[in-house]
Amino acid sequence: MHIDIQYLPSLEYCAVIFAEPQIEFEVFENFPKQTYRNRSYILGANGVELLSIPIIQSASGKQLTKDVQIDYSQDWIRKHKGAIQAAYGKAPFFEHVEPFIDQIFAKKSKFLVDLNIQFLNTIARFLQKKPQFSFTETFHEAPVNSLWNVIDSKKEYSTRNIYNPVVYRQCFGTEFVANLSVLDLIMNYGIESREILQKSLNK
Repeated sequence: MHIDIQYLPSLEYCAVIFAEPQIEFEVFENFPKQTYRNRSYILGANGVELLSIPIIQSASGKQLTKDVQIDYSQDWIRKHKGAIQAAYGKAPFFEHVEPFIDQIFAKKSKFLVDLNIQFLNTIARFLQKKPQFSFTETFHEAPVNSLWNVIDSKKEYSTRNIYNPVVYRQCFGTEFVANLSVLDLIMNYGIESREILQKSLNK
């Protein structure tokens, strides 16, 4: 499966990649702004919250995803950790998951790709299912078995017919919110998250 690499990715994205034996991440694309590559959505007391990682802009305005560097001049780590704590501090698996999140943030990875792959490896650990991850070495625009640029935050998941939400218990709200970050599911269900993801994938 050929796909872009995303930050604390959505349930739709995780349902896809963790059903595949091999995943190739497209990193030679021109980095697009305002996408899941550096954005994620969690559920807090006030509703859905956006977590966005600031990046260092290139002089030309264009750069490859593999070259995108994270901007640590902004206090985004404290904000993300605070939002995650507020949203999931009382979730059943928070104490199991939170130390791994802290460790990844503490490394202050220079490149966005490195941060994202660390989170994906951690997610795989909690799901107890690890595809073989690799990165493109050149740009592949339209290979066979590709979802590159398909799972897009600008479009509703329902338009893609990939993900069929399975309702599960969430920390806040009276109505279920679908397709949040996989963090929302893992914080509440731990290893059981894998079965919920499998059931949510349209086949």
